[in-house]
Amino acid sequence: MIGKRIFVLRVFFFASRVSRFQIAACALLALSLLLLPQAGNALPFFDNLPKFKIRVSEDRELQDWLKDQVKEQRKSSSVLKAYEDPLDVARYERGTLEKLLRSRGYYDGRVRQSVTDGEILYRVVPGPLYRIKSLEVNMPPHLKSGFPGVGLREGEPLEAEKVTEGVKRIENYLAENACLLNVDVDYQATVIHSEHAARLEYRVAQSPEVNIGQVYVEGVTTVDEDFLRKRLKLEPGDCFSRGKMDAAKLRLLRTNLIAGVNAEVSEPSAGIVDITFLVIERKHRTIRLGVGYTSDEGAGVSAGWEHRNILGRGEKIEVETRVNEVKQSLKTELLVPRFFRDDQDFSAKAEASNEERDSYEARSVTIGGIISRRHTKHRTFSVGSELKFSKVQEEGEQSENYNLLSFPLGLKIDTTDNLLDAHKGATVALEVKPYFDLRGSGTRFVKNTLVATGYLTAEETRFDPTLAVRIKAGVISGIDNLDIPADERFYAGGGGSVRGYAYQALGPRRLIPSTVPGEPPTLSDPIGGRALSEVSFEGRFRFTETWGGVLFLDGGNAYADPQPSFDDLYWGVGLGVRYMTSFAPLRFDIAFPLDRRDDLDDSSYQIYVSLGQAF
Repeated sequence: MIGKRIFVLRVFFFASRVSRFQIAACALLALSLLLLPQAGNALPFFDNLPKFKIRVSEDRELQDWLKDQVKEQRKSSSVLKAYEDPLDVARYERGTLEKLLRSRGYYDGRVRQSVTDGEILYRVVPGPLYRIKSLEVNMPPHLKSGFPGVGLREGEPLEAEKVTEGVKRIENYLAENACLLNVDVDYQATVIHSEHAARLEYRVAQSPEVNIGQVYVEGVTTVDEDFLRKRLKLEPGDCFSRGKMDAAKLRLLRTNLIAGVNAEVSEPSAGIVDITFLVIERKHRTIRLGVGYTSDEGAGVSAGWEHRNILGRGEKIEVETRVNEVKQSLKTELLVPRFFRDDQDFSAKAEASNEERDSYEARSVTIGGIISRRHTKHRTFSVGSELKFSKVQEEGEQSENYNLLSFPLGLKIDTTDNLLDAHKGATVALEVKPYFDLRGSGTRFVKNTLVATGYLTAEETRFDPTLAVRIKAGVISGIDNLDIPADERFYAGGGGSVRGYAYQALGPRRLIPSTVPGEPPTLSDPIGGRALSEVSFEGRFRFTETWGGVLFLDGGNAYADPQPSFDDLYWGVGLGVRYMTSFAPLRFDIAFPLDRRDDLDDSSYQIYVSLGQAF
């Protein structure tokens, strides 16, 4: 409703005017209280284990490596943490150091320990370095001729890590170049102490070579069996490989139609084996109900129905409705995976919505389709078309109708570890969207949006602190600000933008002349802009398996000119609680504006309750 003001509850202990410095001080105090135990945990006097030093004569590289290994062991060893006497710790770690020396090829190494004033000193005499005297790889002759080697040569140090890496090299080579029914590789290192050397032998166990016969898929009820069989990419006559079979199982699981799969291989007959894949289908239908609350948009509910196998080949249809105090929408989307290519998807959507913002009202119907292609594991390109029929009425203006045809082009890079609760990695999403009005008004513009996020977690530190950063910028070119439909302009403020300010409360405003003679003009509600700048910082902490907390700082603004700037931002600060569910965290945040505008009646705080992290 135009001119409508969203009612916001106020906490009784907040005065009507709150100093931004008082709020910042409270936030810093809360941050200090949360980080104090974590910082204390990293200080030496909070560590139960005694300090230690390692001395290795004339080998600084080995000394530093041993020191790093002992530090890593101290982080994870429950046995060490149970010791109270430094002498017990020293004896235990001496054994560890001797094992580490052998793993680097020092089989005559000696370690002496001493404890002085509670500090342990390890004196290490590594002794002579044992080297590989002879190296032999025993495998079938017709396979050995093309084998590139285990990565070791005679005369090199006998290091455990490199020796076991040789086993993996042989296994990988056989998986790609042999048809062995079973691949079993081991090694034997015979140490010759008198020569400070060793004989190293790799052995491949005998196994028949076979080809694939018939391939069966059993256990399917609603999924197209031929579709699954094609996903296997195994054909009669192909060379049998355990690696190929494991890859086929993984492809079945990646269809998201299969909950579990086992593979059975028949006994070989005339050099042929049949493979049977036993699958368990997932449940394909889901009904979702959700509730949420924000101070600026009020209470909201959502409901959805999803079928992930509507046509038998993994096609997904989703119907969803969302209702809150300012927006109501109904959306249907059909996703066709592997659209003509394994790395390509097609989605078609139709959506109807009604918005009642402070500055405008909009009713719209949108239909469109988009093709997405995965260029690499982390990079996706997309191209599509969209047609939007809308009726928009701005505050104090006549309503206008638009028939906007657009052609969105997108690039997304995603290296995060979790879609709804990322702890590491980064994302970059770029969209370029040209618009053309088919009603003959001449309205043409291009909307460009860039969003980048990054996540970094100190996994070995108490509370698993995660630093999360988000940057967003947008520009609309080709048209004046007020000629852009109001529902397509950029706005800032709210739960997905700058927390602490009401939804779409930031950005340019118009002066409204007073109808009373002598009275000054007043400011309109935000009218949106041609440019947008936003930045967010979050510190996320995990206190238990189910509870966590966050501290955050958001900044942003929208501009009438098509030049985004990070110099003139409005800032908000806050904290929140996270309850970890099985699929995503439940979020409760409270945020405070640091640049509260008394003349615009900014609320002293905002509350947000929803599912998933803020970004």
